[in-house]
Amino acid sequence: MSREQMIHNAAMEIMRDVGVNIHNEKAIEIYRANGIKVEGNTAYFTEEQVMHWVKMAPESFTLHARNPKYDMVIGGNHTNPAPTYGCAFIDDWEGKRRRGTMEDFIKCLKLVHAEDSYSINGGIMIQPGDIPEEAGAIQMFYATLLHSDKAIMLPTGFKDEMALMLEAGCELFGGKEGMIEKPRMIALINTVSPLSLDERMLDCLMLLAEYGQAAILCPAAMLGATGSLSMAGTLASGAAESLAGIVLAQMIRPGAPVVFGVQSTAADMRGGITFACAAPEGTLMQGFGANLARFYGLPSRGGGCQTDAPVINCQAGYESMLTFSSAYRHGINFVMEAGGVMDSVNATSFEKMIIDFEIIRQVKAAFTPIEVTEETLNLEEIKEIGHDGSFVTSDYTLDNFEDLYSPHIGERNAKGSDYFKNSIEREMHRLLKTYDENRPELDVDMRDKVKAVLSKSGLEMKYLENIEQ
Repeated sequence: MSREQMIHNAAMEIMRDVGVNIHNEKAIEIYRANGIKVEGNTAYFTEEQVMHWVKMAPESFTLHARNPKYDMVIGGNHTNPAPTYGCAFIDDWEGKRRRGTMEDFIKCLKLVHAEDSYSINGGIMIQPGDIPEEAGAIQMFYATLLHSDKAIMLPTGFKDEMALMLEAGCELFGGKEGMIEKPRMIALINTVSPLSLDERMLDCLMLLAEYGQAAILCPAAMLGATGSLSMAGTLASGAAESLAGIVLAQMIRPGAPVVFGVQSTAADMRGGITFACAAPEGTLMQGFGANLARFYGLPSRGGGCQTDAPVINCQAGYESMLTFSSAYRHGINFVMEAGGVMDSVNATSFEKMIIDFEIIRQVKAAFTPIEVTEETLNLEEIKEIGHDGSFVTSDYTLDNFEDLYSPHIGERNAKGSDYFKNSIEREMHRLLKTYDENRPELDVDMRDKVKAVLSKSGLEMKYLENIEQ
């Protein structure tokens, strides 16, 4: 019996005997209407029921961008990085910390838009502390529309916020039917380990399914704290949580795009309980999560470019490289937090973002298969140069030397101690300049239609107008 089958069997036993707590009356009604046994707020599932609905979800899907060149396939052998997510603070090079602002969020949008490694933008790259929290998701969404035409990562807000963002999407993308036909947005739906789904996340999940937009169901358990100390046990209980949400989405709209996620990792218990986001155990579980996703015929989600370091240092570098290279090697389809995360996902750093852009590029280059053709074998030139010649001025070298990978930051013949930081500052300046020279535009009529929808939130228009500056 395969390891995947054993974990699946354990997950089915958990869903049957322990159940999943559902903290949402509407969701409970939907489960009951589809034959799921519910006692109190705990839903109990049979394997037959789970697999009946899971099989309706697509194995892969295309998330369509406003600019078609950024359309992205989620599933199959595609690995898509997505930037920092969920951080409340900004850290500078020295590790000094402050609350994030909307200006910081927009700077993140610009950097991610200018970096070619990404086909998606938005989400909660930084939680702005200078705007009303109750309408924060709406403002981040509007800023994303204005400053990027890549595929859209939605910030997961409250029910009313999500409803308005989806309604605004309908104004942009051909109505509800147009959105269903071509999904445009994806959002993270976190489970609550152990074995719970909360009201707010379920509200958002149900709306996403209604509009045919993609949802990532994802636990982030800590070994020995919110999950079993055993990785296999935590994978099984996490699968139960994710599958309960995936089943609900398919009950609302069969065929709704969903992603099977695992963000679980170790807990560091030395002097307290700390979420060790860059632990090797996390890379193992998230990598195995991709196996489980393939077992269920679903796309996968994990994390990358993560670090527990509080400042940019060697630890930040090796942990970021470990987590992203692991995600890429395991074939995780959607790699979140890959760009800028610091200190166990407590802060975003612009300098770390630039470093992570380089890590993503280098990992992709390192895993690219070597091209072997008659041309690349270059036998005629090898024979001609023989034992004593040089390839420096050969035709093949002169025609193709720019194909060799050239880092955007760091130097190979560096002098002094400041070269690395200076190279990061130069690259950040280059990206922001590139953005300004190729700024995406949102049609004024479309902008006004979106604002009209978002104004239903009661948010003062000055907040949206400030974003337009």
